[in-house]
Amino acid sequence: MSIPTRPAYFHIGTWDDETRRHPAMKWMEDYTKAFNAREGWDRKASDWHASEYTLVTPDGSTYTDAEESFNETKAMYAPFTKEFHEPYFLVCWETSTGWEMLGQAHLFANCAGNPGPGEQKVKDLQGREWDVKIPGAFHFAYLSQQGAAHGGIELSRAEIMSDSLPAIQVLKKRGLIE
Repeated sequence: MSIPTRPAYFHIGTWDDETRRHPAMKWMEDYTKAFNAREGWDRKASDWHASEYTLVTPDGSTYTDAEESFNETKAMYAPFTKEFHEPYFLVCWETSTGWEMLGQAHLFANCAGNPGPGEQKVKDLQGREWDVKIPGAFHFAYLSQQGAAHGGIELSRAEIMSDSLPAIQVLKKRGLIE
């Protein structure tokens, strides 16, 4: 029996020269670094996102207004004073409007508040220390858009699947949540 297939790009590991040769993955690395640096967080909407940017949060909530989606995206990261996404697996395929990608990454973050008793740091692959390491999976859709602010690509959809327990445990120890 034959089943329909489609070419896809697979990568195991973090960003590197190979991922930078794929236009959507190069864009994704740039977007991720800008997001982690909180560039443009003072704006209502982001020029990295398409006008129809949709966000699906880990609890299943869906936001379809680009401005609201961007605000909810920022709100998810509000408990952190700094964060870094370290991808370790991705598959990306072309669509009629751009690309889609399903990837896994660890989110390393420092949390607000003072360290609680017994807290231990975790390290990323670069040896930097963080308060938490959170596993996550992400499903992204990218639009190929002529004239887009960041190289002709915009993020049109983000579905985030993550485990909030590591961050909740730290925030509880620090007395920031009950």
